[in-house]
Amino acid sequence: MNQKRTGVVLSIMLSVLLILSATEAFPKSWKVEWQKILAAAKKEGKVVVAGPPGQSYRDALSQFGKAYPDIQIEYVGLQGRDFAPRIVQEREAGQFLWDVHVGGASSIMNIMLPKGVLDPLQPNLFLPEVLDSSKWLGGFKDSWMEKDGKYIFGFVGTLYDSVHVNRDVVPQAEFNKPEDLWDPKWKGKIVWHDPRGAGNGSIQASVIYRSFGEDALKKLFKDQQSVVTADYRQEVEWLARGRYPLAIGVLDSVLQQFQKQGVGKNIVPLKHEKLSSIVSAFGNIVAINKPPHPNAAKVFMNWVLSKEGQSAWAKATGENSRRVDVPPGDPEMLPNPKVQYWQGQKEEGQDLKIKVQAIVKDILQ
Repeated sequence: MNQKRTGVVLSIMLSVLLILSATEAFPKSWKVEWQKILAAAKKEGKVVVAGPPGQSYRDALSQFGKAYPDIQIEYVGLQGRDFAPRIVQEREAGQFLWDVHVGGASSIMNIMLPKGVLDPLQPNLFLPEVLDSSKWLGGFKDSWMEKDGKYIFGFVGTLYDSVHVNRDVVPQAEFNKPEDLWDPKWKGKIVWHDPRGAGNGSIQASVIYRSFGEDALKKLFKDQQSVVTADYRQEVEWLARGRYPLAIGVLDSVLQQFQKQGVGKNIVPLKHEKLSSIVSAFGNIVAINKPPHPNAAKVFMNWVLSKEGQSAWAKATGENSRRVDVPPGDPEMLPNPKVQYWQGQKEEGQDLKIKVQAIVKDILQ
């Protein structure tokens, strides 16, 4: 009996020693490799980033310069629908100008990935805090947008509501449930971020399709005569002025810019599970292959996904990070952990979005 106990104790001690030695070895090897990357990045001197348009996104990602002052960030604000064809054309002309892209998942998935513009992202990630699965909503694996989980990492996990209401124009008593969208009194009074293309308009159109069906979606255009715009700012401006007191597909970061200036203070979402989804919005990061500044790109990508980088994003944009150790950009848009929300920007949601886009195109033509 004593020999058995001794054997068990020795076995446990050996396991502990192995774990401790492995724990010590990993940080040491990681730190050595990271220091090499940092030194090379400083020599490169800059990183070229294509990111979302808008001052809030520029402010968020430009914080990288404070963390790494020896690496200049050259930031160009472009929507994915503009950047994706541009970089493909540049590649065909033998130009390799970009290091990192941050933007919407659809243009990355549908254009950049099939055209071979991207490198797998995870081999570029080194910081243990980035790779720690416990730090991410649903785990590290659940943040990948494409099924293979190699290229497109969605770091934003904000709860998006399909419908926003200008309460200065529309009282709560007259519009308080999803079915009110089809009330004839709102005919010609709904503006929609164009669901025929990539963006929040097509995502929210898909949410409405899933919750209420194809006929209901069609009626919003045929019977309710919804007006479309491809400009997020114009949509919020029309909503704030009351020209169209109901809006579908509003980008919250754009709405917050208006509200910070005192415009549209009484614009609020219509809260309902049938009209909600988890969206990564512009919060998807990818590694461009053949980058001109490969080491600076690695430093930037790791910083973006660190607690510091994600805190900067949440503070500047008002969007919630998927990192659970980051204060929310907007507590009102935190997902309810008890609800299974649709994540329409993921690859499995693309087929439905394509179907919805075709339905709307047919109606509007």
